[in-house]
Amino acid sequence: MKAEELVGANRQERLRAEVDAKGLENIMNADFVTVSPSDTVNVVLKKMRDLDMHEMPVAVDGGRLMGVVSYGTLLKRRNVSIETKAETLLLRPQNVTVLSPVTEVAEIMINSGFREMPVTRDGTIIGVVSRSGLLRIIQDVKELQRIPVSEVMSKEVRTVKLDTSVKDAVRYMSAMEVRVLPVVDDRDRIIGVVGIKDISHANWHLRDRATVGELAGESLPIEVKVGSVAVEPAVVAGPDMTLGEAAKIMLDRGISTLPVVDFGKLLGIVTKYDLVALLASLRQRNKLYIQISGLSDDDRFSQDMMITEIEGSMKKIAAIETPVMFDLHVAAYKDEGLNYKYSLHGRLTTDDRLYTASSTEWDLVQATATLMKTFERRVIDHKEQKLDHRRRTKNIGHH
Repeated sequence: MKAEELVGANRQERLRAEVDAKGLENIMNADFVTVSPSDTVNVVLKKMRDLDMHEMPVAVDGGRLMGVVSYGTLLKRRNVSIETKAETLLLRPQNVTVLSPVTEVAEIMINSGFREMPVTRDGTIIGVVSRSGLLRIIQDVKELQRIPVSEVMSKEVRTVKLDTSVKDAVRYMSAMEVRVLPVVDDRDRIIGVVGIKDISHANWHLRDRATVGELAGESLPIEVKVGSVAVEPAVVAGPDMTLGEAAKIMLDRGISTLPVVDFGKLLGIVTKYDLVALLASLRQRNKLYIQISGLSDDDRFSQDMMITEIEGSMKKIAAIETPVMFDLHVAAYKDEGLNYKYSLHGRLTTDDRLYTASSTEWDLVQATATLMKTFERRVIDHKEQKLDHRRRTKNIGHH
């Protein structure tokens, strides 16, 4: 192992130990709300809206956890009646106890897409840990506090305008597996953000709705635009803002997304997800963690070939930086006639930094190959930038 790799490994282990030592008991919310299996989706959604929750625990007999109802799952099952019972929509989350390591819980939340996880003792729910709770750890660990947002932000950003249809905005969110999009003006200057909850909350009051999809804006007339729903003023970050500062703004303002702007130009976005993914990347593991989401049943035959492409690129990348986590989301959409086009969005966490990239192709395996070539180039470019910086610093020292 090279000296640089040894330093990186030791830093990773030290940070992991410091994060895990914080303990779930210190960040979970012991004052939580549950619903019963017989409650309707309408009741569950109202509580989610009122409490700003995405995952609602379902419990019986004084707190025995049956499962959770997830807002994300409801959005994917748009034809579900709002009179459907919660018990028919239960998801069984991976077991989290008060003794579970924080970095492991962060990875579970990234893997499941959950924003909240019930914490149990002997099958009884005793608290809820959220992304917000995990952000408090970022504030408490000095080495994580000081990292600039530019090192963890997602650079592949889809934006909308005030005259973008709500239907298109919802489609973009679904394709990219995000729930908030930056809103820009005609000169691509950031003017706000719009989220799936803004759309569903506004739609809630327009007229009676029978399904979850209708509440999410699916049945809105095509002329309803993003500007017609509540677009929140943009709270932005500069590229040099630290993660500690970003976490504080998110917690104080109750927001999940910060557009990163420099002299009016949108450089990327940093989200609670990005910060939780940073904690998950510290988890002790013996090999690279790869997650692929969004594949349909028809596309799963391509998964082995996709993994071959990914692993081939990772071997090349590993000669420069050590890959730790790789997340890949696949979205398919009809582009022309009955043909499907694939849009891929990837996030690679190494022992040095976070990289993001996107690709769009007609062929899923080719889209994966294109995406991985982009990651290889970006890792090489980063290495060359570091070498160039060292050379310039050395030359300055000689003068």
